[in-house]
Amino acid sequence: MKYVAQAILLSLSVLTLSTHASEPNWSKFQANFYFTCSVEPDCVRAYDNLMSAPEIAEKKFEAALYSMAHNGWDEATHVMRFYFKDAAEYVKAGQTFATSPAMAEFLASGREAGNEPQYQTLTTHTIAKGDPRGTRVSLRYSINVSDPATFVPAWTKMAAELADKPWGGKAYGLQTYYLGNLGTMTHEIWVAFDSPVEALTFLDEFPKTSEWQAYSAEVADAVSIVRSYMEITAISLNED
Repeated sequence: MKYVAQAILLSLSVLTLSTHASEPNWSKFQANFYFTCSVEPDCVRAYDNLMSAPEIAEKKFEAALYSMAHNGWDEATHVMRFYFKDAAEYVKAGQTFATSPAMAEFLASGREAGNEPQYQTLTTHTIAKGDPRGTRVSLRYSINVSDPATFVPAWTKMAAELADKPWGGKAYGLQTYYLGNLGTMTHEIWVAFDSPVEALTFLDEFPKTSEWQAYSAEVADAVSIVRSYMEITAISLNED
């Protein structure tokens, strides 16, 4: 089935394998793999088994599994994200997973369960503020920017102003697409929260603000929203 009650996922413990540093160590590249999962607990368990395999766990890759909610026409239900500090780490991960028996088992079990890969993207952090480590939920907006010179400064100003609100979230950022879906999506906006309640409060509050209204008027012809969705953490590994 496409949708599983969010209570199932929220009841799962978030697995974190590293001690946080004082400031986030932002990744250069983010490899994102979207797929449709028919039985969510089984997919969470399979991902945990994959990342716990000795040949993978010893590399201490920063990675996470998320569920997607309220994502409209998108057939994906989950996304695996891998965060790489540089190109060398990206290449190392590719070599590790290509030769891992656990990866082969993970893919085979997914096919047997009826899971379907949907699409892949590669992004980079263009703007990243705050500390998202340990947060459980994020709101994400996939957008098409036709006029970056207008959009980027206007969004940067507005995002910083909203972040100062009591409901503004723990962190926010703008990612640029390097590869994947570039005909429709060029950037991804995200805002991170500790809980769905905080995310829903943000959704209720930000459209009322003068900052949002001024931003909307300024970028009316510079950007369009392709989709929006809520992302909920199932497993998070080696956050730094």
